[in-house]
Amino acid sequence: MRVLLVDPPLFTLPYDLHFARALAATGAEVELVGRPLRAYEPVEPAWGGRLRPLFYRRAEQRRADWRSSRATQALKAMEHALGWWAVERLVARRRPDVLHLQWLVLPAVDGFFLRRIGRRVPLVLTVHNASLTAHGAAALVGRLGARLQTAGRNGIFGLFDRFLVHTEQTRAHLVRAGVPSARIEVLAHPPLALAPAAAPAPPRAAGPVRILFFGAIKPYKGVDVLVRAGIELMRTVPDCRIDIVGRPFQDLAQERALIAAAGLAERFGFDLRYVPDEDLARYLAEADIAVFPYREIDASGAFALAVAQGLPVVASAIGVFAEPPAADHVCLVPPGDAAALAAQLRALVTDPAARARLAAGSRRLQASLVSWQGFAARCLELYRALPRRRP
Repeated sequence: MRVLLVDPPLFTLPYDLHFARALAATGAEVELVGRPLRAYEPVEPAWGGRLRPLFYRRAEQRRADWRSSRATQALKAMEHALGWWAVERLVARRRPDVLHLQWLVLPAVDGFFLRRIGRRVPLVLTVHNASLTAHGAAALVGRLGARLQTAGRNGIFGLFDRFLVHTEQTRAHLVRAGVPSARIEVLAHPPLALAPAAAPAPPRAAGPVRILFFGAIKPYKGVDVLVRAGIELMRTVPDCRIDIVGRPFQDLAQERALIAAAGLAERFGFDLRYVPDEDLARYLAEADIAVFPYREIDASGAFALAVAQGLPVVASAIGVFAEPPAADHVCLVPPGDAAALAAQLRALVTDPAARARLAAGSRRLQASLVSWQGFAARCLELYRALPRRRP
């Protein structure tokens, strides 16, 4: 079976690569279509397929950080359409059995090309977020960009033969939007793994209890909530530290000023870059608690990785965190509630036995999740049931 995975901005590159490897391991011919890899991202792995950088070639050359000029945004919008045109030609040439799209970026543009491509090949959409676009889009691309990312969204549902979601929350959102339940497949997000070369670091020596936030830093992830909670926590619990690790897509000057004003700069660590797997392995090995103070979420790759490492997890009571089976194995707090987060962290920092029980819960949760091989096998079943041509 020939599978064309399309993720124009590679928003979920680790997920894409895990999925592509698993599909290729089943014998499927897999091509992943996205943008060019950036200098800080891992080189293309040997997974039995190929990565085609058809989107944003020139815009990526101009990219310096998360702040992009209007000229760059306009260039990227133009190259988004050009990328889809290249995908349409690729479909005509390669004749895949299915096109599986991971993200909608500009639904009005996406829909134009998907209508044409859908005459040749069945279409599947993974809905990572119920909104169908990246969380916190307005903070990254401005209000106009965010409106463009939602324009035409409601009219695009009928183009897809099937929808793949990771949570019941997302499924319910699609049903309310008019998608027939029979066209929605709910498959839990499998646990992520670090690159094989990133061997686990040796356990650290005794020291302060370390709380880890990791992953791309975006407004919806609540780093500001964590900082306020951490300041409150450290006023009464001296033996702890918070590490905030990941490439920022927002300005953190205000949060760092609050930390400095509280005299706690030495107890907060900031590693603000794309963190390669070998360095992330060290942070995970040194961490005692993983924290996810998100304001909104459906599924989370960082959470899947924390669970795979057997870390105790404190998270907002939303999305994947609040649904079974995760809800039974993590500590939940109301989203945006810094005081509640501080109280929960205080309880864990001061009670090693409670941390051990929660870590055991993460290990049980990991054991209950489907593997990437099982995930890929179920997707292949879904693909084979699709009509060869759209009605």
